[in-house]
Amino acid sequence: MSPAPGGHWAGIEALLVDFDGVIIDSEYAHYQAWRDAFRAHGLWLSTDAWADHWAVRDHSSKPPITAVLEKRLGAPLEDTEGLIREVRQHYRSLVASLPARRGIEGWLREAAAHRVRCAVVTDGRADHVHAVLDRLRLTHLVETVIGRDGSRARKPAPDTYRAALAHLGVPAERAVAVEDSPHGIAASRAAGVRCLAAPHKITNHLLQPGPGTVVIDPSAVSLDRALALLARTRCTAGAPRRGGEDVLRRIRASLTGLALGDAVGKVIDKRAAAQLDPETHSLLDTFADGGPPPELFRGRITDDTVLTLAFARTITATGTVSRAALEDELRALNPNGGRQIYKLKAAAGPLHVAEDGDTNGCVPRSATLGYLYGPGEVGDLSYDVLKTVTLTHAHPDAVMAALVFAIAVSHAVAGDSPCDALHTIRTTLSHLVRLAGGGHAVAEAVVEHTARRQETTSASALADHLEQAVGMGVKARSSAVAGIVLGLSGFAPQDVLPRLFRRQTPGDLDSVAAVYGALAGAFRPETIPAAWGAVIEQYNGISFTGMAHGIHQVRTGAASR
Repeated sequence: MSPAPGGHWAGIEALLVDFDGVIIDSEYAHYQAWRDAFRAHGLWLSTDAWADHWAVRDHSSKPPITAVLEKRLGAPLEDTEGLIREVRQHYRSLVASLPARRGIEGWLREAAAHRVRCAVVTDGRADHVHAVLDRLRLTHLVETVIGRDGSRARKPAPDTYRAALAHLGVPAERAVAVEDSPHGIAASRAAGVRCLAAPHKITNHLLQPGPGTVVIDPSAVSLDRALALLARTRCTAGAPRRGGEDVLRRIRASLTGLALGDAVGKVIDKRAAAQLDPETHSLLDTFADGGPPPELFRGRITDDTVLTLAFARTITATGTVSRAALEDELRALNPNGGRQIYKLKAAAGPLHVAEDGDTNGCVPRSATLGYLYGPGEVGDLSYDVLKTVTLTHAHPDAVMAALVFAIAVSHAVAGDSPCDALHTIRTTLSHLVRLAGGGHAVAEAVVEHTARRQETTSASALADHLEQAVGMGVKARSSAVAGIVLGLSGFAPQDVLPRLFRRQTPGDLDSVAAVYGALAGAFRPETIPAAWGAVIEQYNGISFTGMAHGIHQVRTGAASR
């Protein structure tokens, strides 16, 4: 069975396609016929001159092309009607053998595969269009042809589009047009239909994007991708990122979850399960049962949370992502560990770019960038990750882990599912590799081991698998990958953390838990225990609520700049 429309296909029921210039490039053939006529008189008719003449749709004020020729000659034509007949015959001979425009058959087939109905909407005769469709063997892909009759005005009037919508019984907002000319675009938009503008040699310089219109080339871009770009035009440029109470709640829970994983990990202190004492086991059991934090849990955080909060402070203070402000902050603070920070402190000069660093230290703090950007801003998000992580980490594995993590956080804060985040990671993977200068194995590991979630029935089994597959060490390709995969698993902290902290071998478990906790809080804020978060706030003199409000203000553009 054909796939049902989904994603950017959702809600699209009809594709309304112009004929001349879209199905076949008859507009260029028309130009060729008159170009040859001008050449026979020793003159050159450029595509620009033809386009300027052709684009005038007010026939009451538009001189015939023969008048343009006479003006160029500086003398009247001897047989105007005879020349027009010759040009028309030449045009028909050219059109008779024209192939389908490159890419358009693929678009029609894509639409059919998604059960989107196709109609041709033309100013020409329907019988001529049917004959060409038969010759091109495209008839089976087109449900109907709506031509101009005596009651319908030519484009840019919307008459033919309204007739097509009425014939199909489809509302305008559920249709998409494909046009090649300014007057065709105007007709579709006047009918309330969004438009894919497909220029050719004549209209290349005439078509402009705008609300509800995307300029696209069917030979270079699939219909699926064209519709995705068209969907983006519904968002006005410069519009504030989506905010609100739900986004604010997710940011706060993510900050708390990150600190919680870090702080409980500090109690574990890189011990394996066999090294844990009864009191620590009791703490983990209490957490799993949803109980209050015991005395053993003091709430002390380490560099993972310290650096994340420091980054957040610079953003709320400056109202933007400032590499200079972050550098000043990192050079001044006590990182509570973090060897790469001390390398930054030791460096001098107006520009510092890390020489090494394949550890996980830059990953948790990149959550802050995920809080700022929506999923549709992956380009800005990625470049801000690159400019900030390279203060301390240069290895592609570390950069890639930070990129993948920030993208996942961005989706989580927006209320998307882990599957949505994974889809973006998959589809941008080759671009992320170029941006990071490598790190393909890190991204592939996230994708591969997240897929194992479907085969895994428990958080314990997933943690065991990750310990064997990627490890829990300090390297980004190890602990960061493990934390991201756990964060995309959907398992709640009460299931994950007690199992994660009972490992067969020692590891950098606080970092794994911090990365996991940031994602768990953003995806499922209700699972983060408030009482445990309150202990962390009190011990460290911080407010996750206040920090989240500051970041949220910058996200929505409300912070003073």
